[in-house]
Amino acid sequence: MMYSISPVLWESDFFAFPIGRLELPADYSLEQLEESLQHNRNRFRLICISIDRNGPDSIRFRDTECVCIERRLRLIKSVPANVASLDNHVRAYTSTFCSKWLEQLAVQSGQLSRFRRDPELSSHFERLFLTWINYSVSGEFADSIWTWREGNRHVGLVTIRCVRRQINEHGDYERDGSIELLAVDNQFRRQGIGARLFDACDFWCSSLAMKNVTLTTQLENDQTIQLCEKIGYKKSGESTVYHYWNQGWIYDTKKGWTIRQASN
Repeated sequence: MMYSISPVLWESDFFAFPIGRLELPADYSLEQLEESLQHNRNRFRLICISIDRNGPDSIRFRDTECVCIERRLRLIKSVPANVASLDNHVRAYTSTFCSKWLEQLAVQSGQLSRFRRDPELSSHFERLFLTWINYSVSGEFADSIWTWREGNRHVGLVTIRCVRRQINEHGDYERDGSIELLAVDNQFRRQGIGARLFDACDFWCSSLAMKNVTLTTQLENDQTIQLCEKIGYKKSGESTVYHYWNQGWIYDTKKGWTIRQASN
């Protein structure tokens, strides 16, 4: 039995080649994994593999080696019943226009991301996060945006969305808040701005009677992790991400990326 690989539609559209996602259990079978990848070599140029634990630095296959591209840490916090009043510098961003300050913060938020670290994707890194924040402002990628203002400039940013979490086999669910983008401008860090932006997330989640708020960040992002733990977040799991590139794909100026056909 092979593992299921699902298409990642937005990323596929953005990069203009098919991308798949494979989420593996901690006790995955290497043989089953390799069979699944080979079976889908014509479907996807890139397959993003995620293992639900702290995995090895690389996975060795018969014909190639797949190197770890990102180690992630999931954190969760119970939304407090009584949320302190927000700092006067913190405002909900309600404009449909994405300011240049937000765009700069979005790019800063992705400095440790797998999109920047993978040489095949890094040239598109800034454009991706600019697209991401513009889609967040339009409401496609975020349900709420909060910023820290200094004068007319935004120097801190957090985007958050509502996600459903199934709680039993009957299909009942609860709603959680999921923090998507978080950034404080390099010149304004270590001034408590990040903690105040987290207050805004608590405020928004509490107003919608959400039980929890979650965040996933890179394991090496020590500053964010330390801040999260200081304000009540708990570690809830780790995962390891690998980028598996199928080498049979070629670029055609008329057709775009296509799988190379075997010669007779």
